Amino acid sequence: MRRHALARLGIAAVAGVLLAACGTETAEPLPEPEVVRVASEPQPAPDVPDAELPAARGPMWTAPFDDVPRAAGDMLVGLVYPTDEQADLSVVGVDASGSTRWAVRTNPACVGYGVTNSGGRAVAVVLASDADNRNGRIAAVTTANAYDAHDGDRVWGPVSVPGPMQGPGLIFGMNTPSIVGGAQGEKVMLSAAAGTPVKPPRAGAAPLYEHEGIGLFGGDGIVTAVDTRSGSVLWESSALTLPEDWNVTRPMAALADGADASDSGVVALRWSDADAIDRMALHDLRTGRLIAALGDEPEPRTAVDTGSGTVVVTGLDGFRVARAFDLASGVQLWEDASSGGMLDLMLAHQGVGYGTRGGRSVAIDLRTGQPLGDGDWPVPVVASAGAMVSALPPTPGDVTSKRSAGTGPRFGAYQRG
Repeated sequence: MRRHALARLGIAAVAGVLLAACGTETAEPLPEPEVVRVASEPQPAPDVPDAELPAARGPMWTAPFDDVPRAAGDMLVGLVYPTDEQADLSVVGVDASGSTRWAVRTNPACVGYGVTNSGGRAVAVVLASDADNRNGRIAAVTTANAYDAHDGDRVWGPVSVPGPMQGPGLIFGMNTPSIVGGAQGEKVMLSAAAGTPVKPPRAGAAPLYEHEGIGLFGGDGIVTAVDTRSGSVLWESSALTLPEDWNVTRPMAALADGADASDSGVVALRWSDADAIDRMALHDLRTGRLIAALGDEPEPRTAVDTGSGTVVVTGLDGFRVARAFDLASGVQLWEDASSGGMLDLMLAHQGVGYGTRGGRSVAIDLRTGQPLGDGDWPVPVVASAGAMVSALPPTPGDVTSKRSAGTGPRFGAYQRG
């Protein structure tokens, strides 16, 4: 799995303008999205030159999304932007065959959405608000609503939240209307199980990270992991074992900056002390166990593949080196310092890593680092249990309406070969 910068480009373009409209809360009735049952046939496979991927079959069908989707079990969940015919924003669920099963239609001001796991089932979390972009009305009420990713059934909600989904995970909060540099306000983390607010483990601790029912809170140099269903503390950074050669006294911890530093159940913590020693390490989100000590790396990029039990960290040593570690033991599996350019992974899935190097698309074996192929094919950016999705080149002559201006690229879906 990998939350890569590309996976946020389409949302960012629209969200910068619209998220400010999804803001405060009052005692007004809670708005809810509209759920629509859909049984559409898969769209035909795209005709794209040089579209064959190593270790994959396809493209099999064209995905209907207007932005990079997210994986939710065996489903793909993504946005369909408003059009001349449909004024609402839609969050849709598509199965591995390419059939759209459901759509949740909501206020176009609420482009943020997420996926998580609730009681063993994959769910999509969609925002709703009473904002009206047509007359410039900013939201007075914003809610989070969870739906079963398989069939669109409601799981929980509506739950009032103080603003849009800020993430990582089920973290919501307020921004000022400023697109850049908006001041941060109240933040709340919701439980994936029931949508209830999660109480911070200590006074003043702020939500930092959430993934499938485990949340991180931080403040005053302490990071604490909690089970968001029960609220029980799983671990605290002050009690974790660190490498002896770090010689850190009274260590202080913080979640590493950068959206790509942590991924899924692996989090990057930055450690420091009064002597200004600064070290980065990867930890297991559930247990706090040290997986890999990275040294003083400023901007690691982490990609986790639970299927092969591998975590790959790129952007090391001045963006020249990548290293892979076994998730269970922390043993280093391989190092890549190729002179051909930095390896930049966009997807780690079922033992194969897809990304770019020196302007070329590449695929590697995640356990060995050995190349599986390179070329000019579109790099996969997300994968469910049954399909991988790549962004495709634009079709010459494509014209969008004024309402759908900014619609993202087409996406082709593949199956692992």
